[in-house]
Amino acid sequence: MEIKKTFDHDNWTQMWAGGWGLLSCSHFGNQYTKEFFFGEIPFLSQSIIIVREGKSVGWAQQDDKDRVGALLCAEIIKDQTFAVSVSRQLKKETDKVIQFMDKLDRQPMDFEAYQEFWNRIMMYYYPHIQIKYVVDYLEPNILKELLPVFEEARVYAEPVFKRTEEFLITTAQHVAQINNWQTRMVLSLRQDEMEHVLQNGKLPPREEVEKRYCHAVIVSDKDGQDLLVENEAETIEKRLIKTNTNGMLKGSIAYIGKAKGTVRIILDPLQAEHFQEGDILVTGMTRPEYLPILKKAAAFVTDAGGILSHAAIVARELRKPCIIGTQHATKVFKDGDFVEVDADKGIIRLLL
Repeated sequence: MEIKKTFDHDNWTQMWAGGWGLLSCSHFGNQYTKEFFFGEIPFLSQSIIIVREGKSVGWAQQDDKDRVGALLCAEIIKDQTFAVSVSRQLKKETDKVIQFMDKLDRQPMDFEAYQEFWNRIMMYYYPHIQIKYVVDYLEPNILKELLPVFEEARVYAEPVFKRTEEFLITTAQHVAQINNWQTRMVLSLRQDEMEHVLQNGKLPPREEVEKRYCHAVIVSDKDGQDLLVENEAETIEKRLIKTNTNGMLKGSIAYIGKAKGTVRIILDPLQAEHFQEGDILVTGMTRPEYLPILKKAAAFVTDAGGILSHAAIVARELRKPCIIGTQHATKVFKDGDFVEVDADKGIIRLLL
């Protein structure tokens, strides 16, 4: 598979960042490019997901995001009850996913249960994606009216992210124990490999999987999925990430205000002992488990996310300066940098 020739930085945007392993990301890539359809066209023409030691970042072409946003806006302009319907659907699918996991009580899944699990995840993500992307394209007056409806649905659905990855880890632990593998290695399998294991009990060569955990890039489109490691993965990541910013970075404003403080890059909220009151949180995206850190932070900055992201919602609740969707804040700034967050203008400046 070749990366499309339009692979210049400005045509790509970071969709999300989080704690999903390669196995989940392999599923996501296939869903985005082959299973989620808006109109007659898949959600994304191409998806790129970078995975490093169990943390991942998803990228899409801006043209795809714009196309979907315009489609969904047209639906809402035609009939605003569409927004209410999608929000209800998201809550309904949230309940179904959680009930499915509760029913299995975190027991390992067989092949049939594994397929059902991912089918339910897909049904959940369809309204989730609709809500997540339409808000960036609505006219301000329509957005003001519908934002409370969308926000309520997103908050209701938020627990699914953490629960589903924890649930998948249980199955990976079971497979690892049977085969004398490490759990993190099972979570580094591709979708087709995991399905093969659950059907036939056969794992791919260990040395091949070992390379993926440290650094891998998954490239998906309608024709298939490629998994790149080592130098090839590094090449793709360098083409995506732009760090030459002269100490200034722009993003979208989630909540206005200004703050100065010390940058603390936190990618795992369980490893934030050094975070002090008044520090500036810089991360990929936040989840509910980040809340104690967000309460201590003077301001927060994220690589990915829109106005319905967890960080944006919490910023509005806590009335703290917040800039989202910077694409590269965790790469541009270093732990210990002293910065100014100007969320009135959507700019972060390096001061020291």
